[in-house]
Amino acid sequence: MSSGLTSIQRMVVGHLDSLEPAFGPKADVTIVEELCRGTSISAIAKQIGCSADDVVARWQQMLFPAITTDHGALTIDGRRDLIIAVRAREQHDMQPWQEASL
Repeated sequence: MSSGLTSIQRMVVGHLDSLEPAFGPKADVTIVEELCRGTSISAIAKQIGCSADDVVARWQQMLFPAITTDHGALTIDGRRDLIIAVRAREQHDMQPWQEASL
């Protein structure tokens, strides 16, 4: 999955992978893309089938110092890196595993 990702984007993927798996990669993409578009939290919650509080909590969990300002706001570069990272996770999740067990 790390092919083509910057070191920050790989760090974001690692951070997202460490979160509680209550939301899958597809829901994470929806939350990030829709919030970045300005879609209301309640509309996003309805779209993915959860509460608005759940959307806010997941968004806050996704943010961490590498992509935010000192005050916790998502930076412009952080926004790009987060979008790329959630899309990479979703793409990886959709691909069948081809690992051989030894």
